[in-house]
This record gives sequence, structure tokens and C-alpha cells, in this order.
Amino acid sequence: MSAVSPRKSSKRKPSRGMLARYHNRIVEVLGEARGQRVMIRSIHDDGVERRTAVKWINLLPVDAELF
Repeated sequence: MSAVSPRKSSKRKPSRGMLARYHNRIVEVLGEARGQRVMIRSIHDDGVERRTAVKWINLLPVDAELF
């Protein structure tokens, strides 16, 4: 039996203001972009806030505990 990927189990588009995990960051969803993408806001390692369009399927739900 194959394991279910966390990405495959999340099929709903994220709503505006939602917190999600993108790679090693916690991000805020700003809204829908073109196609299957959403705009996110994140703080990078250098301390700079960036806004980026990413595919919503690559966003993972945030665990019950953030810290």
C-alpha cells in the first residue's frame, strides 16, 4: 500500500489570509493570482519581506503548533 502525500490530500485552494507552509517558511496567502497560482507574503532569511506567486498545490497546511 502506498503512502499518501500531504500535498495530494490538500485539494482546496487556500483562502486569503490563511497561513501555510511553503518549503521551509510559514507564509500568508494574499490572494489568487493567474492560473493555479496564489500570491504569498513571506520573510526570507535576510529579513526582507517578499511577495511571490506560487502554485497553490505546493502550499502545505500549517501544523497544529507553529512554535
